[in-house]
Amino acid sequence: MKIEKIIITLFFNIVFSQSWVKDQLNDRQINLAINSYNSGRFTGTQSILNKILQERENLNREPAMALLIKLQIALNQTELVKESSKKFFSEFPMSLYQKNVMESLGDFYVNQANYTSAYRMYIRSKKLNQKKNNYNDRINKKLLKLILVRIPVPTLSELIILELDEESKNIHNLAKANTELLNGQPSEAAKTLSDINSKNLPKIFSPLFEDLLKAAFNPPLDILMVGLVLPLSGEQSDYGKAFLEGFAKASRNSKKDKNQISVIIQDTKSNDLQSVKIVKNLNKIKQLSALICPLFDHTSLAVVSSLGDSDIPVLLPNAQKENLSQVYRNTFLTSSTIALEAKIAANYAVKKLKLDSLAVLAPADEYGEIQTDSFIKEVDRLGASIVATQWYTGEPKNLRRQFKRFREIAFNLNEKEDDFENVLGMNIDSLDALFDISSEDFFDLPEPEKKVMTSSDSSKIILSSIQGIYIPLKSSDVEYIGPQIPMYNFNTKIIGNSNWQDIETLKKENIGPHLKGMHFTTSYRFDLADSLFLNGDYIDDFYRGYNTSALLSNLNVKDKSRPEINIALSNISQHEGLGYFYSSSLNNRNINSALQILEFDGTKFNYVGVFKNDSIDTSNNLNF
Repeated sequence: MKIEKIIITLFFNIVFSQSWVKDQLNDRQINLAINSYNSGRFTGTQSILNKILQERENLNREPAMALLIKLQIALNQTELVKESSKKFFSEFPMSLYQKNVMESLGDFYVNQANYTSAYRMYIRSKKLNQKKNNYNDRINKKLLKLILVRIPVPTLSELIILELDEESKNIHNLAKANTELLNGQPSEAAKTLSDINSKNLPKIFSPLFEDLLKAAFNPPLDILMVGLVLPLSGEQSDYGKAFLEGFAKASRNSKKDKNQISVIIQDTKSNDLQSVKIVKNLNKIKQLSALICPLFDHTSLAVVSSLGDSDIPVLLPNAQKENLSQVYRNTFLTSSTIALEAKIAANYAVKKLKLDSLAVLAPADEYGEIQTDSFIKEVDRLGASIVATQWYTGEPKNLRRQFKRFREIAFNLNEKEDDFENVLGMNIDSLDALFDISSEDFFDLPEPEKKVMTSSDSSKIILSSIQGIYIPLKSSDVEYIGPQIPMYNFNTKIIGNSNWQDIETLKKENIGPHLKGMHFTTSYRFDLADSLFLNGDYIDDFYRGYNTSALLSNLNVKDKSRPEINIALSNISQHEGLGYFYSSSLNNRNINSALQILEFDGTKFNYVGVFKNDSIDTSNNLNF
């Protein structure tokens, strides 16, 4: 009997030890998958998770599948996300990880620009979390961002009726009041706000609640209704989302002392034909005072061409070609044009920096040609010289040929500047001999051999005969061109376009110190932006959205009619926004002539001034 007890105990201990070891191994696997995901090693993460999910007895299958869904969202695997989510809720209906999957699905719908579904998912996730902790704070922050984007009233009304949780109901009412205000319904918003118990409203929503109260009970203003046409899905969706986020933030920050804006948002799905169709349909809505189309040049051309003799103003915050304003008479380019940007760069280089000999290095594409042509014309008009023009194609990883040519030209110019050998038919030594006598006058001594230096062996000489180089590069080219400039020993000023405004690249050790003193033109000066959806790569579109909203909300109009909006936009003498100016050009009233000059000091950008119709204002009064 005693032996049997010993055998049973030993068997139990062995089984327990094996189980414990297996559990430890499984825990190590899931931790490894989490660490791999956090490090961005998605392929390795997927391999580990698949291995865990194949083991039916593995107790970590629930968190593994939850993490797999998150991974598939990061990889933009739309269909797999839907399939995995259905499988998760079917297989683990009581899982503690349901709230995490709901949150992930909320993020997924945000990426799809389906903000209504995202809102629903975040609310469900919040309700599944029973504790008032940091998780709730994170979800509340995401909900707040979605409220500012504007959730449809019918959806919110439905949620309010079905909601039993008082805190969630308060959030629904807050979202509904915000949308009602944006729709130009202050009285409805005031009624909705009265249903909110502020004591049971998370603190993060309090500032919005107070702003909405002020707006709802102020005397109602005439509504400026606009159509916002932008890509919220498809390959250009990142640009559209950043623009919309900026537009929404400006609407929230606006004092609304002039115009209250109501917006109809339409998704182009990154498709030209869809863009044209949407614009035609919106143009039929007589209540619309203007259209905002943050689209690229080729799409903008198709859109404005479709409007014919319409009277609706069309604001193009992303377009950069001047001829767009000639295709449709009510087109307004709020970010200026690349031709004007290059002209102002030339004006600044010659008149302010006093540069007389300039060279151009530009990409051999349509935009590069437009900027180069405009720059050269203005330099010629001002009486300075373009001594060299070089082009590059593709990624400018190796510009040895172009910079070598610049050095050859600079060396030749340097020799000409130093050519003082002949004065009245005599060299310098001959002139000295008129006044001094030495032994060399009486003895025929051999002259030492002088090495004649040519451009081919001058690479170590720092050349300054080319006083400035204009480089209107593409945004992706900064990291390639920046490190190459110091390699060729030029003592010269670098003049650039707005695409040089890439502080993270310029701050690199092999670039920044060598480009100290570089100047460039830009419509926007970027500052840090607080945004849930904003990627640093699209901060310029965030600024475009913000400033477009601010421009319209401060426009001097009374009856909000289309003709009045056209006149008002054509006669803006000065509007100051967030790192932005607007001033109607004297030559073309449909183009913004205000462009800023920034200087790079090796670590950061410094504001120099703003050009408005060929004159520079150096007063440092920008709103940053």
